[in-house]
Amino acid sequence: MPTETTIPAQSGGENPADIATDQNAKVYELGYLLLPTVSTENLGSEIEKIKKALSALKATPIFDEPPKLIDLAYEMERVISNKKQKFTKGYFGWIKFELESDSILKLKEALDHNDIILRFLIVKTVREHTLASKKPIVKRRKVIVKKEKEDKPKKEISKEEIDKKIEELVLEE
Repeated sequence: MPTETTIPAQSGGENPADIATDQNAKVYELGYLLLPTVSTENLGSEIEKIKKALSALKATPIFDEPPKLIDLAYEMERVISNKKQKFTKGYFGWIKFELESDSILKLKEALDHNDIILRFLIVKTVREHTLASKKPIVKRRKVIVKKEKEDKPKKEISKEEIDKKIEELVLEE
């Protein structure tokens, strides 16, 4: 006779991998675009402002990638000093961190008040490092082998045979 085992239920229906030392802490990723007008000398201090906003909310950093200047897929607008400015480039970077779910709105408000951030996005993610490795692109080429045409003697067709074929085709329709 089979025995029945019970597994204790976890609070909130969470996966064991998502549970950290604090029950409400979840893993998030912040992707951000900084204005291209930021000088390379000041770029480090602007990143520190973002990290200070995270640490003020007691976020635990996991991974990050320093921002790199990229071309944007489309033109973005931002109001700076009551003037609408358009940008086609920006410094893109990201930070993966662990934070209590109650504090995520406070983080959003702090980032909204940062005038150097062109745009940002916060998503819930997993702890594992999910950055895809850059593999070399291998192009496969199709090799087309041309077969030598066999030289068959061409049969000459008379005008009468052509006319006869045309009449047959016209009569069929």
